[in-house]
Amino acid sequence: MSQSDYIEHSKLAEAKQMRKRADEDARLLANRISLLKQEEQKALKKIEETQKKAQEILQARNRNLEEQKKREELRRLREQQDFEKVEQARRNREEKKSLKDQASQYRSSKAIYDAQTIKIAREQNMKILEDLKREDLASKKQIKFKVKKQKLEAEEKRKKMMDAKKEKVRKDNEKKIEIENKLRRDREDEVARMEQDELELIQRLQNTQLLQKSAYEDLENALGGQLGFS
Repeated sequence: MSQSDYIEHSKLAEAKQMRKRADEDARLLANRISLLKQEEQKALKKIEETQKKAQEILQARNRNLEEQKKREELRRLREQQDFEKVEQARRNREEKKSLKDQASQYRSSKAIYDAQTIKIAREQNMKILEDLKREDLASKKQIKFKVKKQKLEAEEKRKKMMDAKKEKVRKDNEKKIEIENKLRRDREDEVARMEQDELELIQRLQNTQLLQKSAYEDLENALGGQLGFS
């Protein structure tokens, strides 16, 4: 074996040895870790058991306290009920006494009130009678005033109706006069036209007579004076 081979072999052996030590260290470390985990689990289990025990003790203590509290509350409630019964009995006695006093006071007050009520009612009745008299007088005055007012209003209405009637008669007369005047003017215009026609007729008649006379004269001249004209 050459020196180089020996060196290489030695290195390999050394590397294997170092690997075995590393493996052994890893195995030992794994064992220690496993033991530590076991111890941890044991400790956790003990902690859980301890906490559970403490919880049970606390729950038992709380139950005892709650029971004690309930007993104390029941005792206090009974004492309160007893006190309320005593107070209610006292109030009942006081209420009976108060009702008795009120009844006595009511009878006394009622007698006074009845007397005052009768007096007040009598005064009110007198006042009502006086008010009725005043109202009756006022009503009569108002009726008298209303009748007078109605008469004045009726007179005023009658006067207005008469004035309106007179005005209507006046307007009717004016209208009739206007119609008559129109008829008169129409008639006068007609007469004027007829007079004009008459003048024209007279003029035409005169002209006709002149023509007739001229014609007779011509005829007479033509006949040698044998026809006369009248």
